[in-house]
Amino acid sequence: PGQWEFQVGPSVGIEAGDHIWCARYLLERITEQAGVVLSLDPKPIQGDWNGAGCHTNY
Repeated sequence: PGQWEFQVGPSVGIEAGDHIWCARYLLERITEQAGVVLSLDPKPIQGDWNGAGCHTNY
């Protein structure tokens, strides 16, 4: 599958959580309109590989 990374912030404290939730909501709506499938699963395909992970940069 294809992968994409996007940035949120800068944010301070618990505001970062709000930014993540809003970003995920917008990402879901945009992919819905574009007719593509969105998966937030860190390892969407079984196998012996590292997967996508879920790293954060604040």
